[in-house]
Amino acid sequence: MFNYKFDKALVHTSELLAKLPIGESTLDFWKTQWRQNKFKNQTSTHCYDMGLRLIGKKAYWDPIQFVNWIVQFKLKNKPTQPEQIEDQKKLITFVMRNVEMKRK
Repeated sequence: MFNYKFDKALVHTSELLAKLPIGESTLDFWKTQWRQNKFKNQTSTHCYDMGLRLIGKKAYWDPIQFVNWIVQFKLKNKPTQPEQIEDQKKLITFVMRNVEMKRK
């Protein structure tokens, strides 16, 4: 079971990117891939499933849903290039900082 350590229900994109060391272009690329149905076992093409919430003209993220999305769709990929290895290390660090595993 996951126990999340986030102190807000929704965060701005800039706040999410400050906590998760990825670039805005990487996040945009992931959103584009998601919309184009490029992920294995993907059930929809709406970025809402990634945790994106649009309120007016502002983008907010549900950090819990985003972490679940990362765990499901990004952490299973085996990196083959140095950039991918570095990205995976950053993602694992982010998840470990913001999620606790509790055993039953």
